[in-house]
Amino acid sequence: MATATTWTVLSILNWSTNYLTQKDIEDPKTVVEWLLCETLSCSRIDLYLQFDHVMSEKELGKFKPMLQQCAAKQPVQQVVGSCEFYGIKLAVNDKVLIPRPETERLVEEGIRLAKIITESKRPRNASATDSREEKHTEETQENLEISEFVPAPQIRILDIGSGSGCIAIALALHIPQAHITALEKSADAIEVLKRNINFHNLDKRIQVVHQDIKDYQPKFEFDMIVSNPPYIADDEIASLDKTVSYYEPRMALSDKQDGLAFYRFFRKQFPVWLKDEGVALLEYGGNDQTAELKSIFSDFSQTIIKDYQQDDRVILLRKKLSADGGK
Repeated sequence: MATATTWTVLSILNWSTNYLTQKDIEDPKTVVEWLLCETLSCSRIDLYLQFDHVMSEKELGKFKPMLQQCAAKQPVQQVVGSCEFYGIKLAVNDKVLIPRPETERLVEEGIRLAKIITESKRPRNASATDSREEKHTEETQENLEISEFVPAPQIRILDIGSGSGCIAIALALHIPQAHITALEKSADAIEVLKRNINFHNLDKRIQVVHQDIKDYQPKFEFDMIVSNPPYIADDEIASLDKTVSYYEPRMALSDKQDGLAFYRFFRKQFPVWLKDEGVALLEYGGNDQTAELKSIFSDFSQTIIKDYQQDDRVILLRKKLSADGGK
């Protein structure tokens, strides 16, 4: 890309898209748009309103190195240092797994289940009305209005392997009564996690625990456990696209075994960590792992949830309780 040439936003978009296409980069136009938005500090909509804008030398100097990084197959999210997940902005780098759209299905289901859990926690006589016939209609209506301001019961959620915090933060922003424990082993990931929590002002509702899951001993049971654990088998890492295998943290991708080690560990711990009416939502590697996941969690009630491509993606687990409510 010659610097002597006058480059408008449109001309650099077209040239760079063609350049990344030749480098076999997936969805090259979107990548270039992302880089231009970062360079010009604008939204994608604003970008399309300034196609005739002539790029300055300073702007080109910022754009070109980022383009070269993407041409080398470094994920654009790492290059610009951020991504969007479930409508929220998150900081990311090469120390955390880049959030995927598939994981948003886990979040959606978590939000749905939180509403059910909240209703089940409310006292059956939560309505503040007095059933005595002598009470006036006006007083009854007033009591009903007061009951609407009764705080929702607290929901305790454990996020295992929190990474960037994408799941924990998305749940916290959409479930106001949630108090979340974000468990993370990596010190480097913890820095990103805390940065994102602070950015969204959630430090009072998300507790960060820096610990290996195998050493973790919770002080209370949880209403919900969520996790997107490493589920790629060690012998499959080499076959992954370079944008994943080379640039994303190995410990977030694989358990260094068959991709199922964490699920076997969860099977042993969840009966203790979950409340009797609690739920667990676990992302996994898709259709090829479904049968094995069902076998591992045979002692739990199970529901398989599909992602946006209609592939198996999340397993929902509940304890199997006896007729009298026991385990």
